[in-house]
Amino acid sequence: MKNRRRFLKRVLSLLVIPLLFLSVGSCGKQKCGCEGEEKFKLTDQAGTLYYQDNKYSYFISDGLYSYFTICDPDVVWDMITKFNNGDKVWITGSVSDDCMKQISGYYYANYVIRVENIREPEF
Repeated sequence: MKNRRRFLKRVLSLLVIPLLFLSVGSCGKQKCGCEGEEKFKLTDQAGTLYYQDNKYSYFISDGLYSYFTICDPDVVWDMITKFNNGDKVWITGSVSDDCMKQISGYYYANYVIRVENIREPEF
């Protein structure tokens, strides 16, 4: 009888412990990337705009020292191409976490941005 109870306890612990890890790991995860929740909003943030074809474009901010990949660059391509590659601009849009943060802490300053406006800086 004692051996049977020990056996049942071991079997239950082998089943319950992995389930706890799985449930704790999935709890509270937020969506990341362009479909993610808005983390904050940029309004006329100064920085440098870079792009390659209409497939990839990004913005490096001057004040925040952050890297923003532009979501759906083909949708805002007309706004982007008003500027030369490497031009200083002011950008406005909503920002979400980059999915790379889930892989490594080295990407702490990487975000994605849904661009609302890009304009020339006023000097």
